Amino acid sequence: MRKILLQIPLPFLQKSIPIYSYGFMLMVAFLVAITIARWRAKKEGIDQNKIADLGIYLVCAGILGARLFFIIQYYKEYKYNFFGIFKIYEGGLVYYGGLFAAIVTLFVYTRKQHLPFLKVTDILIPSAALGLGFGRIGCFLNGCCFGKVAAHIPWAVQFPKTVDKTGMVDGSPAFVHQYELGLVSLSDSRSLPVHPTQLYSFLADMALFFILSVFLRYRRKDGEVLLLFGILYPVIRFSVELLRDDTPLFFGLFTIAQIVSIGVFVVSGSLFAIGRLQSARKTVRE
Repeated sequence: MRKILLQIPLPFLQKSIPIYSYGFMLMVAFLVAITIARWRAKKEGIDQNKIADLGIYLVCAGILGARLFFIIQYYKEYKYNFFGIFKIYEGGLVYYGGLFAAIVTLFVYTRKQHLPFLKVTDILIPSAALGLGFGRIGCFLNGCCFGKVAAHIPWAVQFPKTVDKTGMVDGSPAFVHQYELGLVSLSDSRSLPVHPTQLYSFLADMALFFILSVFLRYRRKDGEVLLLFGILYPVIRFSVELLRDDTPLFFGLFTIAQIVSIGVFVVSGSLFAIGRLQSARKTVRE
């Protein structure tokens, strides 16, 4: 865990500017994702500059949507901490919220710029998976999105106890959570070993990026890459949620991300199957 990646000194002011790992990885995710999206747009005959402009709009909309979704999920923590809502650099984004907000923004932008919505979406979706993977590295460095206790596995990780300037314990999220459950004491320096769910997500998202990138070449019609993402990502997210220990259960069964995953999977899978059946019937008629 390394919440602050580095400090940029300001000699004349005797201060320094902290560069937070989470925010830095979000920046890296955007730069890498938009570079690949521009390259793919050129191959597909889409104006690269419009894709670059779209990328900026999508990042803004995505962050706002992801943050709003997170606040709704953990509204009790912000009920009396209004300014905490704006501390995005500390983590706290839910991907589905960002995805839905980004799709709405994408639809509006493509209509305004007279671009093919489904084609542009297919170009961007692999980059979205790649960006999500880099974002999970930011989660790992920040200590959020941690897993359940897993002392039995050799690759389990322990997050440190951290204190603020006044000496009060303020993290890591895993340590505070386990302290509240009575699993660790203030005399402990680290949390109990937990599943590195952030790294699980990173590896799965990288695999998803390569799968979507290959499928993009062989799609039968525009929109299929988006639907394949809507089939595979919910499986990844649902599975990882089973190992996470920082998300509340609704009705004692599923997290909100799992509930959304089920819905997205059913809709995407149904549309994909219907599209392929229609293509097969059309081929037979011809």
